[in-house]
Amino acid sequence: MGRMRENGRWGLLILAAVSLTYFTENFLRSAPSALTPILMDELGLTYSMAGLLISSYFFVYAVMQLPAGILSSRLGPMRTIIGFTVFTVLGALLFYIASGVELLLAGQLLMGLGSSVFYINAVQIVSRWFPQDRQASAIGILSATSGLGNFAAYMGFPLAFEYLGGWRSLYLLCSLLMVAGFVANLLVLKDKPQQEEPNPKSGPLWSSLKRVFRERKFYPIMAGYILICSNWVFLSWLPQFLTDVKGFGYIDVGLVSSAATIMGIPGCILVGVVSDRLRRRKPPLIAFSAAAAVLLALFLALPAGMPAIVFAVVAGALGFAYSQWVLFISMVPEALPPETAGIALGLLNGIGTLGFSLLTPVYGRLVDITGGYGASNGIILAAGFLTTIVLILFAEETYGGA
Repeated sequence: MGRMRENGRWGLLILAAVSLTYFTENFLRSAPSALTPILMDELGLTYSMAGLLISSYFFVYAVMQLPAGILSSRLGPMRTIIGFTVFTVLGALLFYIASGVELLLAGQLLMGLGSSVFYINAVQIVSRWFPQDRQASAIGILSATSGLGNFAAYMGFPLAFEYLGGWRSLYLLCSLLMVAGFVANLLVLKDKPQQEEPNPKSGPLWSSLKRVFRERKFYPIMAGYILICSNWVFLSWLPQFLTDVKGFGYIDVGLVSSAATIMGIPGCILVGVVSDRLRRRKPPLIAFSAAAAVLLALFLALPAGMPAIVFAVVAGALGFAYSQWVLFISMVPEALPPETAGIALGLLNGIGTLGFSLLTPVYGRLVDITGGYGASNGIILAAGFLTTIVLILFAEETYGGA
């Protein structure tokens, strides 16, 4: 009993340490999106180039997801996280000092590399330190810090620009917080409780991939996750969309965009708690997905003349519903055996992020070509409704383990 209490306390310390890092990573990854109106004005960027700047982080991030799963198996999650965080710190400092788009892109690539291994390895560690009836809740808390980091970027940069005369001081502060997260992980992280048996090795990569693709439950999870990545495309372009189409100033843009991200915090926690209490993953996942599709349609239909607070309320509800992604992550270790779960998580996150990376500049390119957002937002809206259909028809319950 004493050992269990000690593991419980240490598990909470680990959750706090990885949550600090994940908060900071999401601030840094959201920064180019939050700064799009400013950087487009300062550097004269086209919509396509702005989309590339946002996506450059995610190109490397996507490519590294499968290696991240392999590293999790070979080196262990702790060593993988600590080693790669160094690249994130270097990239953040490079972005801070950059005065041209070339160095901004280089900083994004370094941060994408450093952050690429973090989430799935953090999920692996958290899953080992919490019992199954609290795993989705713990993963939900970890995931909720992404919304807090996004909120800090979307609301923080307009305020910094308004009252501090620029964005770099806030960016430097968060870069230093990344260093603090690195130190916390170095001191606190442990791969697993001491009494656990060593984790089974995944074996050769090709053999492990074949085992993943033999799992029938994995396909609907993968399809749904790829489709919901369109949600992040819309949120990434939301500041510029509000500026161009709704005529909002930078402060109002920050208010609406940050409302979408801040409500992801209770959303990530609640969807995990509800799922754990129900001992089901599929019903809450379908409910959140359907709500997200309907709310996006409502948000796009709001007329430009309405007050910003109305847009913020609907955007907040939309961000709450977008928290559905947490359950996709929770379902993978339940649907697959432990020896392939790390690689499966890497594959899931990698393909989903690659889809986001490709669609983000395509979204901007369509705006360049058509002169409006109708075609781009139509794709996002269609993907939202298709997600719900896929989950209803094909997803299987995973609670209870592989």
